[in-house]
Amino acid sequence: MDQLFSLMERFAPEALELMIVRYQILRQVFYQEPIGRRQISKSLGYPERTVRSEVETLRTKGALYTTAAGIFLTSYGQSLLREIDQYIPFLYRTQTLAYEIKNMFNLVEVVVVPGDCTQNQLVKKDLGAAAARYLQRILKPGCILAVTGGTTLAEMAAAMDHGSVMENVLVVPARGGLGEEMEQQAGTIAARIANSLGAQYRLLHIPDNLEESTAQVLLQDSHVHGIIQTIKSSDILVHGIGSALEMASRRNFTSAELEQLRESGAVGEALRYYFDKAGKIVFEVAGIGLEQSDLAKIPEIVAVAGGSHKGEAIRAVLNGCRTTVLITDEGAALKILSNNKKG
Repeated sequence: MDQLFSLMERFAPEALELMIVRYQILRQVFYQEPIGRRQISKSLGYPERTVRSEVETLRTKGALYTTAAGIFLTSYGQSLLREIDQYIPFLYRTQTLAYEIKNMFNLVEVVVVPGDCTQNQLVKKDLGAAAARYLQRILKPGCILAVTGGTTLAEMAAAMDHGSVMENVLVVPARGGLGEEMEQQAGTIAARIANSLGAQYRLLHIPDNLEESTAQVLLQDSHVHGIIQTIKSSDILVHGIGSALEMASRRNFTSAELEQLRESGAVGEALRYYFDKAGKIVFEVAGIGLEQSDLAKIPEIVAVAGGSHKGEAIRAVLNGCRTTVLITDEGAALKILSNNKKG
């Protein structure tokens, strides 16, 4: 596929440019419909004449329709956009970044979506959609899927295709809740994914930031113990990655704990563990759910995170936490590779 796009770039670059323009228009309408031509032009930086011409072309092909309220995507346009999405890494040449990161960290697969969600929040939706496509590709009947919380995984849950049904799949939260917005909590995301797939789910109604003594008491409860054992038997884990200090703030760390993180050089966080640049665990939050020692038994561990501001955090987690697949964006990928060359 990469060779085909390389050939097109040399033989018919105008065709690639046209594909990118039309893809971006479809994507903009998908996320912001109803939307006007002027707004599309302003958001994408294309002349209004170009947008007018391409919108009309896409309308005559049945991908868009217009009303007094604005431009909408048709069902055909939605299916067309889904088909194009799988070729976007090749179209934007982000596949080269994916190969480099894959080889650098010995990963099974890396997906890099174009853009930087630090600069453009729509890229986070693309990241969530890419994660949803990958997850639906690897899910098999009878498997247990564990997910964490956060905004990116919430986008993944929102992008899940409701068409496929997997009744024998069980979806569980990988850990307790962080006290985030309800739609960003691991339990909510697990339930939403299960509902999209027609699967089953079980919840863990426990906060993530427990004192160790409290966690030990709760683990004695037979119901809690049973759910934890199910979580630890997961076949697939999908988790986010956070910047260390940002995650510490969300967990309401004390000033002394924040200072400890800074002194230890913590830069990244995943699954309650804080990593320094070399991937060493320098701080751990007591809680109930998956532990670092459980990861060796999970066949598929998918990390989903993007944004140039998270590049250093992602690299730290990849250095220290077993990962098989990374789904990220161009901004983070460039930062990961830049940091590695400096390191």
